[in-house]
Amino acid sequence: MITITNDQIATIENNREWCENIHFNDFLLALIRVGPKYLFWPYGAKEQMIERVFAYELYHQWRIVADHYEYDNLIINGEIRKDRSIYRQNLGIVYPDLILHEQQNNIDQQVLACEIKTVQALNREPKSLIEDLLKLDKYIDILDYEISVFIQIKNPFDEFLKNRELLRQYEGTFNNPSKIFYVVKENNYISYQTLENLLA
Repeated sequence: MITITNDQIATIENNREWCENIHFNDFLLALIRVGPKYLFWPYGAKEQMIERVFAYELYHQWRIVADHYEYDNLIINGEIRKDRSIYRQNLGIVYPDLILHEQQNNIDQQVLACEIKTVQALNREPKSLIEDLLKLDKYIDILDYEISVFIQIKNPFDEFLKNRELLRQYEGTFNNPSKIFYVVKENNYISYQTLENLLA
C-alpha cells in the first residue's frame, strides 16, 4: 500500500502536473483533508461512525479542490442515479456514493466513481466489500468510468489483512483490477493500492 500523511499535502499539490491521473491525485488531496472528526465520534459509551457524514465532508473538500483547479466541464455529484439508458445496458439502477463526470449522457466524460464503507459496516457484512467492488467494476465496464475507488473508513489492527484475504477468494472475478483503487482512510493518513496489486 502507498501511504500519504497529512504533512504531505504540499507535496501532492506540487507534484500534480506530473501525475498519471490528475483527477485521482485531486481526489486523494481532498480525502487527506477530511479531518478525524468526520470519521467517528463519541456517542454515549460507544463510538458512532456514519458513512454519510464522511461522504458529505469528502464531497465538500473535493469541491474545494475542483474549484481551485477549475474543472470547467466536470462536476462532482453524490448519490446520483445511474441506470439503464440508450447508452448503457445490463445494469440496474445504481447510486454511486460520489462521482466525477461531465453529465449523465456524455459517456466520454465519466471520470471517477467512488463507493464508501465504514469499517463497522464491513465487520457486520464482510460480503458488502465484494458487492461494492463488483459495482465499481461494472461502473468501468458499463458506465465507462476511467477509474473507480473503494474507501474503507478507519483501519483497526488486522482489519485490512482480513479484507485482503476475503478479496483473494474472488481473484479473477474482476474485469478491471488495475483501474479499481482500494483506499483506507485513517485519522492522519490514507493508504491506497490498485486491486490488481493487492491481489498480486
